[in-house]
Amino acid sequence: MKRGVGIVTYNRAGRLGDLIEAVLKTTTDCLVVVADDGSTDETPQVVASFPDVLYVRGPNKGVAWNKNRALYALQGCDYIALLEDDLFPTAPIWFGLYEAISGFLGVHHFCRVQDKEVEETIPECSEAVRKETGQHLIYGPSPRGDFTFLTRRALQAVGGLHPDFLGAGHAHGEWSERIARAGLIPHPLKWMDIREARDCFEQRGDTEGGRWAQDSAKQAEEIDRNRAVRKRLRMSGVSHVPLEIG
Repeated sequence: MKRGVGIVTYNRAGRLGDLIEAVLKTTTDCLVVVADDGSTDETPQVVASFPDVLYVRGPNKGVAWNKNRALYALQGCDYIALLEDDLFPTAPIWFGLYEAISGFLGVHHFCRVQDKEVEETIPECSEAVRKETGQHLIYGPSPRGDFTFLTRRALQAVGGLHPDFLGAGHAHGEWSERIARAGLIPHPLKWMDIREARDCFEQRGDTEGGRWAQDSAKQAEEIDRNRAVRKRLRMSGVSHVPLEIG
């Protein structure tokens, strides 16, 4: 099985080296890709100091386009994890946990559950996972975008994030919804995580630097615009978006 980790970044050169080191220390036999959304800082120089890391870069178009750059480079992998540039893996078991439970349950997409949790509707499902693997499933009310895990089958089924999303906000949610509609998350509580894996990450300065450094009014405008795009795409029933980069 081929494994891949994509780090999506924008103007966070000051912490990017530490993040790449954290990924390399906690994963083995993985293709590691850094996707850069047209950073204007020292990001290219930071990545250049890691010769085994693949670097892909494009003009500044926003999170959706940048995640597609990473997915395009990782599309040959059987299991794929996407990390935004404020989420640091801290323990070497995180990737293997998702890979193992994905195979056991036939779940092709996990997202991070951090703050809010919802009660399990099929307790026997979680109990079966606990007995078989020793891990505990947890569920959230909506998908988070700072971490996602998916299989090649999910990527082939729904393609990439929709290019109509520009800037920040909502793109990952619409993409996750398409994976769920494709029947690749066989559980009514779609937004699934692993409690033990949740403790394998540390979020550092998620509201500092990067896109948070841009004008707050511009960011609010992007989020409002993308909310409308998400609503339109839901109504149109889009199921697959060709994986293109730009």
